[in-house]
Amino acid sequence: MDYHNQQVPIHCRVCGQRLTKYRAKKSISYECKAFSAELKIAFDINTSGDDVNIHPEMFCIHCKLSMQRTICAITKGVHHKCAVILFEWEKHTDQECKICDHFRACSSGHLRRPTVDRGRQAGVTPNLLIAHLEKIAPPPVLLHEPSPPLASVNNQLMLKELKCAVCSNILSQPLELLCGALVCAKCLQEWIAASGAVNYPCCSEGGPLVSSHVRPAPGVILLLLSDVLVHCTDCSRDVKAGDYEGHECVPSLTPEEEKQAAGLLKRAISTSPDKGIIQLPTGGTPMTFMHVTRAHQKTTAACSRTVKTRCFQMQKIRGIVSGGEASVLIQKEVLILSDEERRSLLDKAGISSSIELGAAEVLAIKAGLAIPWNKLRLLRRWLKSSGICLAGEERMRHISSQIVGDNLKGEIAPFSVTIPSGGEEIKGAPLVFIPHLVDKVVQLLDGNERTGRLTWHKGFIPANEIWLKIGGDKGGGTFKMTFQIVNVATPNSVHNTCVFSCFAAGDSVTNLHVALDRFKDQVEHLHGMKWRQYTVKVFIRGDYEFLSKMYGLSGASGCYPCLYCKIPSDQMATPLSLFEGMPQKDHLRICVLTTNATSHQAVCPPGLHIMLGIFTKMFHLLEALCCQLDLELASRTTDFDSSNFSKYSQALQRLPLVQGDLKTAQHSQQVLQQVATYVALVHGEKNPLAVDLLKQSAAKKKSVKALDAEVAKCTATVRRGYSEKEGPFVKTLDNALQSFGVQRQQYFGGAFIGNHVHKALKVPNIQTLCTSISKMALEKLPHRSGEVAGQVSKFITAFSLYGTCHNICDQNFIDAAQAHALDQAIQEFMAFFRDTYPEATVPIKMHLLEDHTVQWANTNHVGFGLLGEQGAESIHAKFNRLGLAFAPIKDHVQNLMCTVREHLLSIEPQLVAAIPPPAKRVKNTIAM
Repeated sequence: MDYHNQQVPIHCRVCGQRLTKYRAKKSISYECKAFSAELKIAFDINTSGDDVNIHPEMFCIHCKLSMQRTICAITKGVHHKCAVILFEWEKHTDQECKICDHFRACSSGHLRRPTVDRGRQAGVTPNLLIAHLEKIAPPPVLLHEPSPPLASVNNQLMLKELKCAVCSNILSQPLELLCGALVCAKCLQEWIAASGAVNYPCCSEGGPLVSSHVRPAPGVILLLLSDVLVHCTDCSRDVKAGDYEGHECVPSLTPEEEKQAAGLLKRAISTSPDKGIIQLPTGGTPMTFMHVTRAHQKTTAACSRTVKTRCFQMQKIRGIVSGGEASVLIQKEVLILSDEERRSLLDKAGISSSIELGAAEVLAIKAGLAIPWNKLRLLRRWLKSSGICLAGEERMRHISSQIVGDNLKGEIAPFSVTIPSGGEEIKGAPLVFIPHLVDKVVQLLDGNERTGRLTWHKGFIPANEIWLKIGGDKGGGTFKMTFQIVNVATPNSVHNTCVFSCFAAGDSVTNLHVALDRFKDQVEHLHGMKWRQYTVKVFIRGDYEFLSKMYGLSGASGCYPCLYCKIPSDQMATPLSLFEGMPQKDHLRICVLTTNATSHQAVCPPGLHIMLGIFTKMFHLLEALCCQLDLELASRTTDFDSSNFSKYSQALQRLPLVQGDLKTAQHSQQVLQQVATYVALVHGEKNPLAVDLLKQSAAKKKSVKALDAEVAKCTATVRRGYSEKEGPFVKTLDNALQSFGVQRQQYFGGAFIGNHVHKALKVPNIQTLCTSISKMALEKLPHRSGEVAGQVSKFITAFSLYGTCHNICDQNFIDAAQAHALDQAIQEFMAFFRDTYPEATVPIKMHLLEDHTVQWANTNHVGFGLLGEQGAESIHAKFNRLGLAFAPIKDHVQNLMCTVREHLLSIEPQLVAAIPPPAKRVKNTIAM
């Protein structure tokens, strides 16, 4: 038994020979599992039921080559003389095991590989061969006995492959001889019994016929036989041979019965009230009969009356078959046709098969995809070849001129530009603006009303008011002043953001005056203007830096940095409620747009930057704790250079502070320089005030230079970083952020963006971020793990309290109950912040959140989501795409004018309404 099990794996599954080797003593063999389908087709060997103790798992290269030749011959439809004699595997027996004797013969070299011309095997008699045939013949499941004549087979193309070499009829229980011939099992048995010999019945080339020369026909022959159509003489139907035995054979009607049935149906149809349609009961679904006139000529040659009659008949048939939905069935029939057949059908019917897009749709495509006119012409030719016709360019240009008209101007204006050596100089830069701002606002209001896009947000906006928010932002090399109509479903959308002034220069106070002074009277007219029966109300929105410049503030470093009150910068840590009679600021005196529309009541809090700034403040406190723990760890271990990491940690803590001081100094120097430039332009360069301001600017420039050098030094130290084993506490923060998809920017001191703050303030993510520090402390500093866990718990509380404030503020609308909840959440957060971190400063954004956000919410009943600055910042990416489309235009003014014109087309309500809505995403669900 052991010898048998050792020899089975080293023999061929097909021929039984020992697997051959080449010089490197590696067996040239193949796994049967990988070629199971090919073995079934070529040798009719089913390896799926093999037993590892009986059948080998490999076969030799000789059998593989023979298998390939056999499959190739079957594919080409020719007979192939198989050169492999299949070996019959049996289970091991303790007495006289034939398989073990075969193994010993192969090992001794006395047994050669059998071939097809070895002659008759000794001891083979006709009776033994007939018994072998009965054993290997497939069951007679294909055709009835005897085999039908060839004339009854409708598939004449398969006759060559499916006829018996003896009786020349369709094969029944087919067998394959070694010479490649196919014969019926019964025919071969009758041949052997009648001749008394064991020779080949079809030829004399094969020599004496032995049992190993006969095998079942390949599986592909059985499949072909099962698909042969056989004509049944009883029911006069053609059925597949595989289904012949089980088919329901109903005798056909006699001529007399046919005549009687026709008379009955004719009488029933003629007397039916349903215009020639009858239904007969069957015990189940009734059978429907309809009289259809047989066509004596083709429809193309028939008269119009006959064609019309045929159409009515087909319409009735479709109505019956489709259950009364004939038009739906026609649509499905047309969809079945190929594109060429459908186009040809429509052309023959005299119906245009092309798709025509209107001028508004094409303009929406052009503006939405930033396609210039020359590329649109190329796109027109491509689409026309596919049957899609675009509206004419002349018509589109006419609509474009109606939308924009002459309400767009461009010029070179004198702007203040920072020079590399420091200081400011006046230099010409392109300025594009809408001269008639009021007309543009009215045009967009009219368009939104026509397209049904105006809304009052379920009563949160008074029914007699139209809200308009105006603001600006710099990005992509240009400053953009925009307005947005709030009375639409998505007021912060790019499609609702209209740029009415754009210039390629910095957003200094001087430049804002140059670009925006022309709009003072128009903004004044807009605020309180009547449109239809509504009153327009104007709001000013933007980030804190923009609003500071608009209202003449020095920014966060100024003495009175608040947008709404005159609280000094050194007293912002104290809540405003502790002051008595804190005066409000008079924005009319200092605002760039000096109008009643820009009073402090119309200033929207910079919500996005407030939320972002406070979160960054909290994160820096958490990062400072990690730096302290890393320093302590560095002093207690020798795994890394503590002095090197100490420098890195100190630079990491120092860098945000120095960057803040540098930004403040730069802002002060720019303000001094810009004011000096403005005074020099108005009163002359020798004006004493201008000279004094220039001296202060020069002194401030020196401090900026020193701070800039310190920032560069700290940045270089941080960029050098630390080795993998250094600073594990600081490193674990970044790993925790990345675990829930938040990654700090590589520039701007590792700042965050608004979407990341919303994600990071979710309760599970707060737990992940903070507890990562306590876990690291338990591993690295176990003696301080309890203290660190207490500090981490405070950070979890602080972030959670701030997250509550963020969730309420980020809404579009805030009712009285939500405003009260927001007030309680802010007070609780600020009280906890002051008690837990007494040495931490209270920046201007915390002051705006604590003392003015709730007041703003109670006054206007809106949150940061509706009147925030999000929409204006999203416009930069759109302008970058449009700028690439018009990059070949070398003239800077024309380039900017083309960009703004294309932008104005893309926000036209008529064209926005033509944009199809995005398809809803279908989430893939896995059934458990």
